[in-house]
Amino acid sequence: MSKGKARKFLTSLFVLLFSVVLVGEVSFAQLPVDIPRNETLILDQIFRYGLPRNFNLWNPNAANPTRQGLVFDTLWYIDQQTGKWINALAKEPPTYNKDYTEMTVKLRDGIYWSDGVKFTADDVVFTIQNIKKTPGMLWNAQFDLYVDSVRKVDDFTVVIKLKEPYPRFDSLFTSRYNACYIQPKHVFEKVEDPLRFTFYPPVSLGAYVLKDSDPAGYWELYERRKDWSRTSTGIVTKKPGPRYVLTIFYGPNEKKVAAMIQHNLDVLMDLDIEAFQTLIKRNSYARSWYKDFPWAWGDEIDHRFFGFNLEKAPYNIKDVRWALALALDIVKLNTDYIGGVTRVTPIPQPATSFHMKYYHKPLLPWLRDFKIEVANNEYFKPFDASVPERLVKWAKDQGYTVSGKPQDVFGVGWWKYAPEVSEKLLTKHGFKRGKDGKWLLPDGTPWKIPIIACPDEVDVFRLAIGAADQWKKFGIDVTIESLERDPYYVKQRMGDFVCTSSWGMADGGGASAIIDKWPFAYFLHSDYYVPTGQSANAGNSLRIKSKEVDNLLEKMGALSPNDPKILELGRDWMKLFVENMWGIPTLSFKKFVTVDNYYWTNFPTAENPYGQPCYWFMGGRFILPNMRQTGRK
Repeated sequence: MSKGKARKFLTSLFVLLFSVVLVGEVSFAQLPVDIPRNETLILDQIFRYGLPRNFNLWNPNAANPTRQGLVFDTLWYIDQQTGKWINALAKEPPTYNKDYTEMTVKLRDGIYWSDGVKFTADDVVFTIQNIKKTPGMLWNAQFDLYVDSVRKVDDFTVVIKLKEPYPRFDSLFTSRYNACYIQPKHVFEKVEDPLRFTFYPPVSLGAYVLKDSDPAGYWELYERRKDWSRTSTGIVTKKPGPRYVLTIFYGPNEKKVAAMIQHNLDVLMDLDIEAFQTLIKRNSYARSWYKDFPWAWGDEIDHRFFGFNLEKAPYNIKDVRWALALALDIVKLNTDYIGGVTRVTPIPQPATSFHMKYYHKPLLPWLRDFKIEVANNEYFKPFDASVPERLVKWAKDQGYTVSGKPQDVFGVGWWKYAPEVSEKLLTKHGFKRGKDGKWLLPDGTPWKIPIIACPDEVDVFRLAIGAADQWKKFGIDVTIESLERDPYYVKQRMGDFVCTSSWGMADGGGASAIIDKWPFAYFLHSDYYVPTGQSANAGNSLRIKSKEVDNLLEKMGALSPNDPKILELGRDWMKLFVENMWGIPTLSFKKFVTVDNYYWTNFPTAENPYGQPCYWFMGGRFILPNMRQTGRK
């Protein structure tokens, strides 16, 4: 589509769909359960749970958003907005011996499971041992690789002996999105097959218990525990939180917007730009992080990318991946498909203020000088530092006010839109165009790229549409397979894809507000590699396998997270990723995390950034108790 047409088409399409919803739906006034509305916080469930009665979150096939913060718990947290370290089940940070071969954990006294059993060191010891002996469980590979033994010193002290020095073992129990959930020993010790066990109904270690749920997976109702003060959430916040939490998946954006307009959705995870603008026009109580442009929360510690199964030809060829990157126009991707409300990122890290300070901006000189070999002794500098200025111009042309420096608002830059260079990279490897101008693979067959994407992760799907449009313009036959979350995740883990529009750590691009990048790339070491057809539970769905990666990760892993060399090695990791273009990072996360202040208020905003607005993370547990009733019935 030509510039602007994509946005106009998508806007018109949303308005049409929204109108159909308003006419076709009888009402969103009828909630699935009969509970006092003013005592119930209603959250966007994000997607329909394919296995709604499986609460075994140690099984990679179980759904974990929001559930994990209400019912499950771990030792420590890092708030993704403030960077604050939070002691949860543990009463203090971990301690190590001098050579980092032992980690000691001091636990809080006074925490109870929802069935009245006291939480103790027995639960932590059992969890590690149970996961270690159960292949297929999340964290099994890590525990099997690093844990020699674990023992209870007393009811609230655990010592973990490691097979080798590992100064970051605590990262497995420190939640960014999630971390190792602690199992109730008194429940799981009676289970013969812990991987198949559904843990339903769950015994809760959080401030809420499951009260009711939809067998079809569209909603779940949680009730605040009477003894909420005997949970880490209650101890840390000293506040009870809403009496009920109801999570609902209403469906596509137009239905979420309709529900929030009728005040039957208090917080939603994300919308596309057209849906968001419709919502704030129709509901004066609704807002996102900022009151005005760019509206959305831009500091979630994640980024968007296009990934390829590197074991499938021709995506095992670096030049092919670079050719695809240079056939993308990032300015149009950001503006025409995302609304121009987020930062670009050329490296596998989000362009948050923190990461810009330590990674993006210091790497600018290297990025400007970086070259790729297009043909024999012909080199090309692909970096385009003008991208942020072009995005500022676009925003001003729309009538938006842009506050701050271009780099701070839109990132440091991205790759040049250079289809003529892509052409050279491809022909070098035997690609050619057919009579119709479309690309043929070296074997003479038409080049087809199927992209998998899930519509409920808004930007992922919109970027897939954008890439499909741009790669089609370049001459490639591109299709998009729209998947619900569960089959999408399974396909990624199994390597059952050619191209994925994705996010997070599948390419080693996960992050947290810390300098040390080892915890977010370690699973790309060949120790964790599994071939296509086996489930990549530890990560690395792209099947990266590189001695250079192994060597770099081993250097990082041998150092303390606070060693000054860690930052230098982290930057080396970014350079290595860029050189190989193992995936194509595109944009930082933006989230139109939108709140309706009709029944509840005091959700984090730019004016009141006391914590992370990502309620679906484990750490969202510390935000919910701060919600205040407005007094409306």
